[in-house]
Amino acid sequence: MQRIVLAAALAASFLVVACGSATAPSPSPSADPSPAPVPTESAPPSPTAVPSEAPPTEAPSDPVEQAPTAEEQYLIDGVLRGAENCTPVRVELPDGAIAGIECTADDAAVAQVGFYLFEDEASTVNAYLARMAAEGIALDSGSCVDGEGEGSYVPFEGQSPWRAGFFINDEGYANYRATLPGSHVYIGILGNSDDMTALADFVWLGNQDTPGGPTLWAEPGS
Repeated sequence: MQRIVLAAALAASFLVVACGSATAPSPSPSADPSPAPVPTESAPPSPTAVPSEAPPTEAPSDPVEQAPTAEEQYLIDGVLRGAENCTPVRVELPDGAIAGIECTADDAAVAQVGFYLFEDEASTVNAYLARMAAEGIALDSGSCVDGEGEGSYVPFEGQSPWRAGFFINDEGYANYRATLPGSHVYIGILGNSDDMTALADFVWLGNQDTPGGPTLWAEPGS
């Protein structure tokens, strides 16, 4: 009798376990799985999440062009011909100069024309003589047709203050220098080649006087 009861108990226990499995069956292999969540497109990062670029540095403004001084304007107003686009120059002036302007030229033989103002005649001539000495040009050594040279263009008893000189600089370009002692102006001309005759022709173009002088500049109002 006990064996029958035990057998019945075991059968009931097996039935309970089997029913428990039936109440929570595992999904059939043929059943459609639950759809995977569709990834949503992430929102773009907020502006604060992206390192901001440094603001562009403000470009420096163009330097304000300085108005000519009275002395510089005096030089500009005295230009008669040949020189164009004249602007003041305030560095590397000849020794003793109180003002200067430098210009382009309307002649292909000329690279630059400079006019420099001095306090008096002595300072004007001294600056010119110093440049001749620096270039190794002897006084009264000849005209441009002789090559490098120097001389007075106005007859004068003693050492004339009206002087002109020619030389080739270290870069191989012709240079012309002249004094206008009455106006206290010293002229410097740089050529585009070693042709010194071309510079002399430029400086004296249109001269009708004897002995005459450079025709590039004259005192304003004269």
